[in-house]
Amino acid sequence: MKKISTLLLIIACVAVTASATVTINVRTTTGEAPFLYTWGGASNGEWPGTIMDEDITSTTDDGLVWFTQEFNCDALNLIFNDGGDPVIKTEDIMGITGTAYFTFDPEEGEFENVTSTYIEVHEFDPATLPEAVVWVEGKEFAYFVAPAAWTSCKVWAWNNETGTNFTGGTWPGAACSLIGNTTDGAPVFQWIGDDIVEGDRPTGIIFNNGSSQTADMVYVPGGVYDITGKLLYTVPGGGVEPVPGDVNGDGFVTSADVTAIYDVLLGTDNTFEANADVNADGFVTSADVTAVYDILLGNN
Repeated sequence: MKKISTLLLIIACVAVTASATVTINVRTTTGEAPFLYTWGGASNGEWPGTIMDEDITSTTDDGLVWFTQEFNCDALNLIFNDGGDPVIKTEDIMGITGTAYFTFDPEEGEFENVTSTYIEVHEFDPATLPEAVVWVEGKEFAYFVAPAAWTSCKVWAWNNETGTNFTGGTWPGAACSLIGNTTDGAPVFQWIGDDIVEGDRPTGIIFNNGSSQTADMVYVPGGVYDITGKLLYTVPGGGVEPVPGDVNGDGFVTSADVTAIYDVLLGTDNTFEANADVNADGFVTSADVTAVYDILLGNN
């Protein structure tokens, strides 16, 4: 494992490839093993799950010891908790793939996904996508790079303010079309919805296969997402290159794009992580904030 500085966040956007194992590593603020409850890929027992084995641990390069548990599946949903009554637990943690690292406070129920500190990740290359990933004029649409085992996919899209559901109104939602595979062999699904209605467009989106699903994600027209809940890429509108500095994908460069970069830097919202490297140096840092301000002020 290669430890990466938390001050220089490499864009954590990787295509989902075939994976038969999910490894969960966690440290607690009390030093005691937490209960781990899982679903959507493998079961760790009935609620509140099973307490993690204190004898099964891993050690990272910085000498930290983690409680560790391995599951044979492509993706996993989970909750850490204290096993108490009333239980103190995290919120649902959705779509975990590969090896992941967490911190958990069993007294407050708070957690942090610190995987990017311990796992080297790489910038997403849109050239890995099939040619059928294109802009669809006048429609609501999005793409999903699924785990290798997925043979079908559905989408759930909605507007938080109007209450409109754009995918049939009955969970698990509307069917997506399989349009090809990445160069690594991951299936890529396309959702094309109804005609765009200005003033009532999706704000949230979830992809699922009836058992596993992503977390609630911010809908971006032409967005390409993966099981971890990341926006990997945004298809350029009508074949036009993306607007430089437009981090949140709304077609404009505003102070909202600066906020989006700060959210990535602080780890509060990684939705637009794929677009946050404005100066294209391979990192997301305060230099990207400066780059957006230069664009806003006409200095660049």
